[in-house]
Amino acid sequence: MRVFLKLSILLASYLLVAAGEDTRDEENSWQTGMACTTCACQQRSAHFDKESFCMFSYFPSRAYKMLWFSTPTNFVVYIRNIESNTHGNYYMTICDELKCQYLSSTEDQVFLFTATKKVIMYIDMSTSFEVQYYVGCDVLDQTDVVVGREAGSLFPQPGYCWIVIPRLYNKATTQHTAATNIFLSHVNVPENSRLSLKNVLTGELLLDFKNYTNFDVTSLDKSESAITYQTNKYISSMFLFTVVKCPPDACTDISFQLKVQALSHDDSECFRRKQACVYGLPEEYDEEQVSCGDEDEEETCDAFEKFEEEISFSGPQPLADGSRNNKSRRSRCKWHYRNKEKKYFCRKDKNNKTKFSPDCSKCE
Repeated sequence: MRVFLKLSILLASYLLVAAGEDTRDEENSWQTGMACTTCACQQRSAHFDKESFCMFSYFPSRAYKMLWFSTPTNFVVYIRNIESNTHGNYYMTICDELKCQYLSSTEDQVFLFTATKKVIMYIDMSTSFEVQYYVGCDVLDQTDVVVGREAGSLFPQPGYCWIVIPRLYNKATTQHTAATNIFLSHVNVPENSRLSLKNVLTGELLLDFKNYTNFDVTSLDKSESAITYQTNKYISSMFLFTVVKCPPDACTDISFQLKVQALSHDDSECFRRKQACVYGLPEEYDEEQVSCGDEDEEETCDAFEKFEEEISFSGPQPLADGSRNNKSRRSRCKWHYRNKEKKYFCRKDKNNKTKFSPDCSKCE
């Protein structure tokens, strides 16, 4: 009862909302949007820490912050770098209009709240953390993700964004996804507009669109550590595809086709080995792991074949004879990645710095 009383009182605080301060959208920063420095936030994406919370009790030391939107929609809240001195007791309560979650674990957390106008966080001020949130995104937590947007159609959610949790099995408590291939085709970007694809958990900017693009592809590796999701599940891959900016009269002109290929651990290993042979990158593996002989003698890999099928269907067309297998290693790789193969193969480490591994080179 006390919680819902506080919710009612705090709802009036949306009048205090002011525009947050702009922050530079760093290429590999976990922060997206603006820094919300007030008690209540109504930006569609923003970040903050405990210093921007508003005190409502000094004994004990308690504070609150509200995320608010004018119509019911989805809220995705990512809480990270948690340091708590509450010795296993609850240090945060996070509520929507119907229920509350109580946090005692210091593991990074992701929460999804659906069909609500507000999310309120109550904290013990002895705890420190960072928060990134997104409002109004369509959330696809499922297998076989396909998103097609036609020019002139309505957006499914008010935030002009899509958050995807790629899965091998629906409703599983563990994600099981070791890597993900993401295909974007027929991306129409109006003048003075921008779309981006970003790894939510690491902040890595995967793709950036400022004009029409016929086809592009990128990959998303799972995080080194799984993140707690909805208190009792775990995820290690999540990405955001969003309209960063567009003139109000041109937003509906945006169109694209997005497809997702989730790979298991075995699929990912098979895929990498096949790439090593097909693209001439066998130095990535020991000779005992990879045998690159005649193509007919190489191991079959359903994941790689599906990848090539998607490239053929959605992407740039192969040579006039229609044969993929007759391509040289170099031309086949450049055909797949549209001369952006260096960006694709140069992996990032956990600090988002370029890792000059043996495969960090253009196709042979």
